[in-house]
Amino acid sequence: MKLNDYITAKLTHSIHTSERLSFRGCRRRHHWLFTDRWYPQTTPKPLEFGSAFHKGMESWYNPEMWNKDAETRETLALLEFKNATQLQKNAYLKLNNGQIDPELDQDFKERIELGEGMIRYHCRKVSPKLDGHLKPIRVEIEFEVPICDPNGQTVYCKCDQCWKLWRNSDVGATWQKETQHLFNSEDREDFKQQLHDRWEGLPLTYGGRIDCLMQDEFERLWIVDWKTAARLSGQEEGDSPDEFIQLDDQITSYCWALRVLGIPIAGFIHHELKKAFPVEPEPNKQQRKGCWYSVNKMQNTSYDLYFETVSEGDPQGLASGAYDEFLEWLKTEGPRYYSRKRVFRNETELKNAGYNIYLEAMDIIDPNLRVYPSPGRFACTFCAYRQPCLATNMGEDVEYLFLSGFEKRERRYWEAAPTSTESKGGR
Repeated sequence: MKLNDYITAKLTHSIHTSERLSFRGCRRRHHWLFTDRWYPQTTPKPLEFGSAFHKGMESWYNPEMWNKDAETRETLALLEFKNATQLQKNAYLKLNNGQIDPELDQDFKERIELGEGMIRYHCRKVSPKLDGHLKPIRVEIEFEVPICDPNGQTVYCKCDQCWKLWRNSDVGATWQKETQHLFNSEDREDFKQQLHDRWEGLPLTYGGRIDCLMQDEFERLWIVDWKTAARLSGQEEGDSPDEFIQLDDQITSYCWALRVLGIPIAGFIHHELKKAFPVEPEPNKQQRKGCWYSVNKMQNTSYDLYFETVSEGDPQGLASGAYDEFLEWLKTEGPRYYSRKRVFRNETELKNAGYNIYLEAMDIIDPNLRVYPSPGRFACTFCAYRQPCLATNMGEDVEYLFLSGFEKRERRYWEAAPTSTESKGGR
């Protein structure tokens, strides 16, 4: 088989960013999740916000609709978001005999309102401001590229998982039958060993999914990555968002992957969206310090929206200067609802990224890899494997914990999980 035949047939040892992060974080957790395939049993939610919101963004940036009027594209984006949320709720109801807790249902409705507000704000205010010199080329791009050694040769993996995947595939079964006459052994186990020794393995690949590919006015191509977050990077004291994005190797690895596929990439655009949107300020029941509208800094609003509302609802208060301090705060330090950073990547950076992926992948598939925990105050607190880890340290029955609180899966979660712009803890 040729390399592309392996990839087309999904017969590869595919490594994703999530596995790389898990491997770096804790080898014990990584081994349980990616080698033993023990997945925590999670309670299904009626709404996976990130994946549903993603559908709305995907619709808004649909290249085939980019030249249509904004109102139509916004309507379609909202429709895609609502359809995705309804499908998620239907799946939840099916798993729960058509029942949903009233509080959970209320949260579901509030999250839909949040998503719709975020999409409207992005379509009406953010995208017109930031996307004027950009046009989408494709959205939701899946890729799978070979991981090569420093000499440019594809690396093949012969781990137990790859061997099992190959033997159970149609092409693997055919290969075993066609090569059976080459071996002289009546012992079945010996025959399997001889087959394994002769087998070259499965290609080691790097896979992932890119949110959007856009082209600027100079015909340069950019990978766009959307993230939703409760708080934007840089809002906490001591945050250095620019520094983090410069060092971010997830999107850099995506740039490298597209270069491997022959697509020249200038760099990436990191677009972060806060899980909130500006709304009109509510009028006070009575006038306070010359203001009929709240000047509470905790409210979700923006300078333009607040100024427009106050101009119509309290022109006297505005003229008197009662709102000057709050308006100045909104303009200079007020809440931010999005952050967009554009980062160039040169040939050397992409070459180094590919080499680093190779080194990391070789450690991941090393049959002699030493597995040990990496305890940390914050990482362990939210880790889904905390109890099995504690039990292992104390020599307790870990198998019972896995059988009772986890499920064994043949497929890796990214092969079935929907797209999400939200991070997943414990992976």
